[in-house]
Formats: sequence, C-alpha cells, structure tokens
Amino acid sequence: MKKIIVSAVLLGLSFQSYAQKVIYQAKLKAENVPKVLVSAVEEDFPEYSIVEYDAIPIEYIDEEVYLNPDINSLSDYDTFEITLTGKKGELLATYDSNGNLLQITEKLKDITPPLAVRKAIAKEFPEWSLVKDHYSLVRYTNSKKKERYRMVLENHGKKITVHTDARGHILNHHKRT
Repeated sequence: MKKIIVSAVLLGLSFQSYAQKVIYQAKLKAENVPKVLVSAVEEDFPEYSIVEYDAIPIEYIDEEVYLNPDINSLSDYDTFEITLTGKKGELLATYDSNGNLLQITEKLKDITPPLAVRKAIAKEFPEWSLVKDHYSLVRYTNSKKKERYRMVLENHGKKITVHTDARGHILNHHKRT
C-alpha cells in the first residue's frame, strides 16, 4: 500500500513533501465506518469487494493535501481510504467523510492503455517494450478527472519507468536500478 502512495506522489500530484510520511492512524471495522461512506463505495464500485477501511489523518483543501495531527477520535477523521479488489485488479478509493470520491488509485494487470498513451510511448521510445503492469491514477478535482499512467519499459536489459497522462503527454521518465 505504501508503494502505491509513494508512486502517486511521484506522478506529480500536488502532495506536499510531508504527506509521504502519513501513517494510517486507524484501521476500521466495517461497523465503525460511517454509513454514508459505505453506501457511496457500494454505489461507486459494485463489481469490487471491500478488503479494508482506513481512516487517514489528511485533509484535501483546495487541491492540496494537509496532514491533520490533531486526531483524537474516529469522528475527527475527514478522509478515508478503502481498499477494494475485483476481476480487473486492486484499487484504493479515497473519500471524504461525506461520501464524496476524491481519488482512485488502480493497480491493474494486463490492461491496454489508451491509444494516445501507446502512440506517445512508441514514438518517444521506439525500440523499448512494455514489461510491467500498468498503473492508473484517477484524481477527481471539482468533478474533473485527471488520469496518470506508469509503465516500465525494457530495451536490451535496461529498464525505465515512464509516467504519462491520458492524452499521451510524457510527464517524466527515469532509469530503474
């Protein structure tokens, strides 16, 4: 789970550096989860099974992420992360306490990225082949959707990780060790 969160930070989200140190403060039992949150998850992801609920000590304010160190009880949490599994793979859904979906992080196996992403990768890295799972992050901001993809490419034993948006714009790439 930490690996997915760190990857999200590397994708250029507006997380501040201290957000990387977020420690999940509370693993929740299903009966302790706000009913509005359970209903929202079931409605948004009917084909997925809920694995676990976490209350996390962060707040989203104006597209920025802030650590909330003043958590004294479950009612003080404003943000929840739900881990789900389904036929397509695993996803993490982040909700606020009102049941509004803030972000989805998907780790999907054996999927085909959008055509624009495939074309951009082929153009920029013509002799490289895709070797790792695709990773998709969808973030909702004011009902607008932002998609990001992470792919590992290989060429003659060398590997690189490439990050793109859904339109195929390469956001960054770096060598893997």
